[in-house]
Amino acid sequence: MSFELADAYEAEYDEAVKHYFPPFPKGLAGRYYDEGLQYFRSFDGFGDDMEILSVEDKFELDIRDNRFVGIADLVLRDRNSGGITVIDHKSKSMNSMKKAQYENTRQLYTYAAYVKERFGAFPTLLRFNMFRYGVNIDEPFSRDRYAETMDWIERTIAEIKAEKEWKVSSSGYFCRFICSTRLYCPIAGEIMNAK
Repeated sequence: MSFELADAYEAEYDEAVKHYFPPFPKGLAGRYYDEGLQYFRSFDGFGDDMEILSVEDKFELDIRDNRFVGIADLVLRDRNSGGITVIDHKSKSMNSMKKAQYENTRQLYTYAAYVKERFGAFPTLLRFNMFRYGVNIDEPFSRDRYAETMDWIERTIAEIKAEKEWKVSSSGYFCRFICSTRLYCPIAGEIMNAK
């Protein structure tokens, strides 16, 4: 299986990757490509005990009267215990992941709402697949963390709706290379043209 995945990765990479990598840090695109290829070459599957429930499943759901749209990378069910694992594939660095692991895990708790709606039960395990490094970062599902995440979502949306001024990074790196709304932002032109 791993050779088939690696072959497909190599053959389809240029077509599938639609965005350019930023120029800094140097060699980032090549490293990501190589690390992705290594992941697929060494992939052994999930074992006979795991059933794939969904892959890249786009979902829409209401969370506290706010409409959410997301894509859950992978949802598995243990055939023996019935426990569900929700997995998000992450390409970010281990350092940046560990610095903000608590905050990053909110993404998986948001996906837990989708899992509950779609499959009738909360996941038992939340997992970040740090595929560039060949490791997983796991967190057992916690109802307290789930409730905290739902509260955080509600508070954050209220703050966004109340905001009148949008602050922009002084470096401009985010505006130039990351922000998905830079083509529509009235400030982005100034920042992108700044020396």
